[in-house]
Amino acid sequence: MNKRKFTGLITLMVVSILVIVWVQVTWIINSVKSQNEQFDFFVINSLRNTVHSMETNRRMNFLNEMFIRGYSALPQAINRSANPGISTDRFSIQSSSSSDSDSVEIIISTNDKPPVRMKVTREEARNNSGNSVVVGSDEYMRWMQQQAVEFQSMSNQLVSEMFVWERNMAVNKEELLHTLQGELSASGIETPFEFALIRGDSIIDGVWSRVKKKDFQESPYQVNLFAQGLLRKGETLSVVFPRKTNYVLGTMGLMLGGFGLFLLIIISTFALSLWFIIRQKKTSEMQADFINNMTHEFKTPIATISLAADTITNSRVITDEEKVLHFVSMIKKENSRMNRQVESILQIATLDKHEMDFSFTETDMHEVIRHAIDTIEIQVTDRGGVIHRHLDAERSIITGDGEHLRNLVHNLLDNANKYSDVTPDITVRTRSNDSGIFLEVADKGIGMSKTVQNRVFERFYRETTGNIHNVKGFGLGLNYVKAITDAHGGTVTVDSEQGKGSIFTVFLPYKNESRA
Repeated sequence: MNKRKFTGLITLMVVSILVIVWVQVTWIINSVKSQNEQFDFFVINSLRNTVHSMETNRRMNFLNEMFIRGYSALPQAINRSANPGISTDRFSIQSSSSSDSDSVEIIISTNDKPPVRMKVTREEARNNSGNSVVVGSDEYMRWMQQQAVEFQSMSNQLVSEMFVWERNMAVNKEELLHTLQGELSASGIETPFEFALIRGDSIIDGVWSRVKKKDFQESPYQVNLFAQGLLRKGETLSVVFPRKTNYVLGTMGLMLGGFGLFLLIIISTFALSLWFIIRQKKTSEMQADFINNMTHEFKTPIATISLAADTITNSRVITDEEKVLHFVSMIKKENSRMNRQVESILQIATLDKHEMDFSFTETDMHEVIRHAIDTIEIQVTDRGGVIHRHLDAERSIITGDGEHLRNLVHNLLDNANKYSDVTPDITVRTRSNDSGIFLEVADKGIGMSKTVQNRVFERFYRETTGNIHNVKGFGLGLNYVKAITDAHGGTVTVDSEQGKGSIFTVFLPYKNESRA
């Protein structure tokens, strides 16, 4: 995949994930907004119901107290049906006309209708006298005037009492709290709240502990108390919900949890896909680089062997035994070099398949290190360099595979030699503790950055300058070192600084517990 296609694919993936996240976030925001609006509606409704209930209860209590104090006597005077000896089905008033008249004027009244003045014959009046009450017209008019005066007096006293009651009426905050709790619970709102009674710009009473007074004045949940009264119109009931946000989000817990899980899955899938794509791209690039390096590394010895073979067949050289031996030695040397390269590749392949055979025996690491130094020291000396030995470990015998351990040390020394841009200065040091032996290979070469240190043990990875490798190789040496160290139950680390060199530290336990 070329760079342009790769960039386009990553761009499309990023845009897709951003659109999905935007849609989900927008939906959640709208849902939260709708839930808040529903919450506000139920709260305002509950506050109005609370105020109405409080005012209604107070008026009923006031009327009950009024009647208890004696104001029920007047209605009883009017309600004739309370006296079983007097029928209110019909009553009549005797006319003041002469006894010779053929008709009389009467007033007929039933329980549920006002009196009606009618003229009837004397015969009809006598026929209904059994269930009628006959009174004089003057007496009736006096009775009517007396009732009107009494009703007027009662009305004036009732208004006066209500005026005093409204002016002196106090709100019981415990009753208000209980009523408000009931209304909110009936609306399905079960979150803590605090309230205050406000008159003008000051708070006169309330129940609060977590919120400040100014929060009540700024609260959107306010209703007027005694809105139908004359003297108490300026009082306001204000409510604050300290945990409103948590409560609203809590009611959406399942939805928010599902959204979070879905978003996490999408982002994780995207991140893993992106990581795999980038990793695969880097692996492909490293493999291509490995093939190019391998081609170059094999091409050089093959060309040398081919040239040496052609030279030997020359008639002037084949008769010269010294020259033939020289070219034969050259062929053997290049062939050995190719074998080592092939062996390195095969060793990594067998490590991948877990098919590499190890022969774990008691091995002296100091002997292994000396043998590896003897192998590579000639190359360091040819460059004018030196290898310092500080084999200070008190205990150097471990359980391990001597051949693979020699290759491990050789790869570390070879790496230190190759990445020393000037005269190689290499130090090999050992130390031990109760668990195992530490091997340190330090150089004063070009060093490496933190990024390179994090990837230096990866297969095929090699630090480059631009698109050019300054040092030839396959990028397998340090990967092999880590594989052999892991196989022996040890660890390998690197500490490096650009321009000042690197220190590779290998720890190998005395006994490989993984093989026990």
